[in-house]
Amino acid sequence: MSAWAVIMAGGSGTRFWPESRQNLPKQFLALFGKKTLLEQTFDRLLKTVPRDRVVVFVARDKVALTRKLLKLPANQVIGEPVGRNTAPCAVWAASFLMRRDPSAVIGIFPADHYIRDEKTFTRTVRAAFRAAGSTGMPVTLGIRPDAPHTGYGYLEMGEKRSGNIFYLKKFHEKPDAARARKYVASGKFLWNAGIFVWRADCLLETARVFLPEVFRTVTSIASGGMSAARIKSLFSGVPSISIDYGLMEKIPGRILTMPVSMGWNDVGGWASLAKLLAQGRSGNVTAGKTLLVESSGNFVKSRGKLIAAVGLKDHVVIETEDAILVCPMDETEEIRKIVAELQKNKMKQFL
Repeated sequence: MSAWAVIMAGGSGTRFWPESRQNLPKQFLALFGKKTLLEQTFDRLLKTVPRDRVVVFVARDKVALTRKLLKLPANQVIGEPVGRNTAPCAVWAASFLMRRDPSAVIGIFPADHYIRDEKTFTRTVRAAFRAAGSTGMPVTLGIRPDAPHTGYGYLEMGEKRSGNIFYLKKFHEKPDAARARKYVASGKFLWNAGIFVWRADCLLETARVFLPEVFRTVTSIASGGMSAARIKSLFSGVPSISIDYGLMEKIPGRILTMPVSMGWNDVGGWASLAKLLAQGRSGNVTAGKTLLVESSGNFVKSRGKLIAAVGLKDHVVIETEDAILVCPMDETEEIRKIVAELQKNKMKQFL
């Protein structure tokens, strides 16, 4: 068994507008310290796999930037011509790595999450690789919920297999508030963190049976020798589908999950980031030139100008060189609507 890490870094992160843009999506932002989320993910995985066994899938126009950031050779950064969700990407990765290493076990990791307890993360991921390698079954990491969150999908645990490994009974869509409270109260549900470990040969066989179109097209792309234009033409016609719904839901009873508490957060937007960074009695998070008087619960970030406020509560105020965002903290999920309006009005300079 050889452990390989695949980082999926093709997302756009529109909820971090105006900092995240088409040329600088969320995973390329330094939201915690000086390193980008992608760099932090990469560094975290080096405690589990060697540097030469990390492969990054990224939008084609971000290949050069990714190679420069992570100092990786060309054969470890794969450019997707268009986004097609996680299942086609996973099949591409498995097919690509099987040609290099027939015994490959691949861990699939989002590029833009925050994990506070990296020791627990490393220990759990290593155990997941061992379980996936020995059983041939996919292993997904499930986050023990500390609140009835409605923004995450849930994993329903089944019977215990051994140690901290359980059979996965069912995937559940993002619930409403009442259902989320029931999930958490039962103690049988976990947040779906989008982290999967699977033997490459088993992943490909499952794709061949349940996603034959994706399998045929993507394995032919992964075999190499095609022009960029041909790859784009073929990959654009592949269905956009996630690995859990496209593959894992098709094999009930043959999926494992590992519950874990590791200070995980998907950093889904400014509100999530504010909670992670908030300090002091006021609960304000500030960066740059700011002056807040009788204000609390805000995230205020200045690029150059002084941002001053009196009596401001629970708001996000973000200044960049060409835009200013003002948004109630509980409405930050709707920032994507601003991006949609900018696209609709062809205001490309702000995208």
